[in-house]
Amino acid sequence: MRNVLLVAAENSAETYAAQLLDEFAARGGGYRFWGVGGDRLAARGFENVAPNRSLAVVGIVEIVAHLGRIHRLMRRLLRLARQRRADAALLIDFPDFNLRLARRLRRAGIPVYYYVSPTVWAWRYGRVRHIRRWVDRLFILFPFEEAIYRREHVTYTYVGHPLAAEVRPGEDRDAFRRRHGVGEGETVLALLPGSRESEVSRLLPDMLAAVAQLRRSRRLRVFLLRARNIRPELLAAAAAEPGIRVLEQEQGYDLLHAADAVITACGTSTLEAALLGAPFVVLYKVNPLTYFLGHRFLKIGLYSIVNILAGKPVAAELIQGECRPERIAAETQRILDDPLRREEMRAEFRRIAASLQQEERPAAIVCREIKAELEGLKTNNRDA
Repeated sequence: MRNVLLVAAENSAETYAAQLLDEFAARGGGYRFWGVGGDRLAARGFENVAPNRSLAVVGIVEIVAHLGRIHRLMRRLLRLARQRRADAALLIDFPDFNLRLARRLRRAGIPVYYYVSPTVWAWRYGRVRHIRRWVDRLFILFPFEEAIYRREHVTYTYVGHPLAAEVRPGEDRDAFRRRHGVGEGETVLALLPGSRESEVSRLLPDMLAAVAQLRRSRRLRVFLLRARNIRPELLAAAAAEPGIRVLEQEQGYDLLHAADAVITACGTSTLEAALLGAPFVVLYKVNPLTYFLGHRFLKIGLYSIVNILAGKPVAAELIQGECRPERIAAETQRILDDPLRREEMRAEFRRIAASLQQEERPAAIVCREIKAELEGLKTNNRDA
């Protein structure tokens, strides 16, 4: 039985990790995973030595405020990996934590696999040299990343995006609207304030204020999606407002598929919305000092991965000072009032979805590569 340290510190990372655990189990098992995860991994037999909610922090200043706790967890994971003689570590995204952990693990002689490349193409390109030095194999999601890692002599495998084949609604648009009592002529608006509590605290008040403005000109049915990592009490005030219904994350794809417009935090949810053909507005707001420190190092002027993949601002991005209720309401109104704009957005979304499709599931590729290297089997996957 091989034992593998796995770190899935964020909501999207846990989604990818759950796919991987299912894939390893389908291939006969023989692997025991433990580390940082959530309830979905625990349901699959994962030993959760630290809940991923404890690491769900975004922003430079916010991370600094939690450095003591973060470093203690890193030391604990390293100590356990040594004590248990881990055969490997599988680290998913979350580069500020995971690249530092990777360095310590490799120095301890533990092979490191890294799933989801840091956004070196957007900022902090220097992290490439850390990846080259401390990561045995990097699994990348986007085709444009190949040129970077080939040029930098990083051992990588392109797997495609794990959401491309997974994001599917469970029911059609009309069925969702009937089930939730959406009337004729009513507009369905989805609010996705994020999967980190700091995001929700910053973005939700502006979202709700924008909703109040939008209601002056149209009949709205508003659905607020609660990510698994978010405590219900954080949404209690919003849930108490008339005309707003909180849905659990399991209903997220159905909601996006049925929505006329979406207001979302910047993150994986923008890609999910695009894959489901839901026109959206992107919000991003962090501590002002975090923004000041980080903005100077950005190499591109786009934030949402959907816009980055399109190479242009397909969806409006309201960043920091622009993230105000009146701007949110205005951009959402543009989507709702202009059928041509909605169809142009959906055409770009379809093109992006096609570019991310692979013949084989990403989890299957990752699983096969890791098993091949740890078990001394041959593999024919293309890599650097």
